[in-house]
Amino acid sequence: MHLSPVILRLKGSIHTRIKHFNWTQKKTLLKRFFNSTLQKVSWKSPRVIGGLSIVVILTGGLTYYLSTTTAAAAVMINGQQIGLVKNVDAGKNLVETILKQQGEPFGVVAKTHDQITYETLRVNPAVYFESSLNEETLEAKLGFYLEGYRLEADGSVVAYLPSKEDSDKLLEEYEDYYVKPSEENKVTSVSFAEQVSVEATEVQPDQMKPLEQAFKELIDGKVTTKDYTVQPNDSWWLIARKNDMLTDEVLAGNPGTSKDTKLQPGQIIKLVSTTPYLTVVSEGTFTGPEAIPYDVETKKDNSLKVGQTKVIEQGSNGSKTVTYSYVQKNGIDVTKQVVDEKVTQNPVNRVIAQGPSKQPVMVASTLSRGSGGSSNIVDRALSLQGTPYVFGGTTKSGFDCSGFTKYVLSSSGISLPRTSYAQFASGTPVSKNDLRAGDLVFFSTYAKGASHVGIYIGGGRFVHASNPQSDVKTSSLSDSFYSSRYLGARRY
Repeated sequence: MHLSPVILRLKGSIHTRIKHFNWTQKKTLLKRFFNSTLQKVSWKSPRVIGGLSIVVILTGGLTYYLSTTTAAAAVMINGQQIGLVKNVDAGKNLVETILKQQGEPFGVVAKTHDQITYETLRVNPAVYFESSLNEETLEAKLGFYLEGYRLEADGSVVAYLPSKEDSDKLLEEYEDYYVKPSEENKVTSVSFAEQVSVEATEVQPDQMKPLEQAFKELIDGKVTTKDYTVQPNDSWWLIARKNDMLTDEVLAGNPGTSKDTKLQPGQIIKLVSTTPYLTVVSEGTFTGPEAIPYDVETKKDNSLKVGQTKVIEQGSNGSKTVTYSYVQKNGIDVTKQVVDEKVTQNPVNRVIAQGPSKQPVMVASTLSRGSGGSSNIVDRALSLQGTPYVFGGTTKSGFDCSGFTKYVLSSSGISLPRTSYAQFASGTPVSKNDLRAGDLVFFSTYAKGASHVGIYIGGGRFVHASNPQSDVKTSSLSDSFYSSRYLGARRY
């Protein structure tokens, strides 16, 4: 059968127009054409015959098209096609899977601001294979965020957390780490030195921290690093002192160095320091037992040989209950003040009989009643080595630094104030070159001023109640920690 030129032109026109149509559009076109033709002409007319010819051609083309293509859906992000998936549902499931995976470690589902659309189409199987979209590709193209909370201190971000409850719990656990109320320790107030705020915000997944990790980082503190240019005559010790650091801390920031490593003027070294993100300020009162050391009473006994002594009465310590108020920052005393003392048992003096001396003994006016002198102080201090460090402790069951010095000097009849700050404010200043055994030596350790005290025993060493990790022990004034924090000495 020969088709007229008009039919041929119609055929070419239709073919040209529909080759760009998807399957649904082509099916609709054929249906409309077929129904329209049946209503207007008879089966035997040339128009019907020509139209049927076109239908046959189109059907053949569609059959070929369907046999050589596959159904798919294009995934569009903000109007840009990024790949193909089997169908729209498959694309939506893929997006949902990625958002769940991003938020899963924090118990939330991630969200996105991207506009995601889908377009159904048919493509050559080879094209579908090459453009098939997987999780890795979609994750790289998709922008997402988590709804979380930003914890700030004085305007600086401390941590990003998944929920308000986690933020509140982090602050509570941090407070509990430093503040430990008990029957003896009555805490009256707890606050932060910094201005703390918790605000809802959008968070990138790599910024979010689980509660456990955020707590550890909060306890570890903020690490800062800065460059320092070595000056003429600088030493590791001097650099540490200039920057309120320990010598060991300075060395730790410069791997491969030691105290013997020589420094050159102009050399650049690293100063790595740690500061707390948050400071817990607690106030309260602490009540505990404290010993009242016995006095030593010496009596002459000419029946004894020269220099011979004899203990007539052993003597025993008394006891009292002491209450003092305090202010602490991150568990460290800033101030202490005795507010009440109640004697529960009076001490019994030790009585010692002493034989005549070879020559008259001049008793220094600075020695208090019954004092056995500096040797007695040193002996008593050394005898207490190994006693545990106890916050607020003033007895042989445990001492803090000023409780230790007060206890030891009391045994020689010297009454000291309760705190290291008050002890430093009393007594007679002594230069480091004129130190004698029995003098008190003071240091600026965890806070400015006389925040630590010990008893000098001679030979450049002192005995002290060091810290909760150490018992009463001896240390050297030349130790890098104490040499860089030495404040002064007092004699009583």
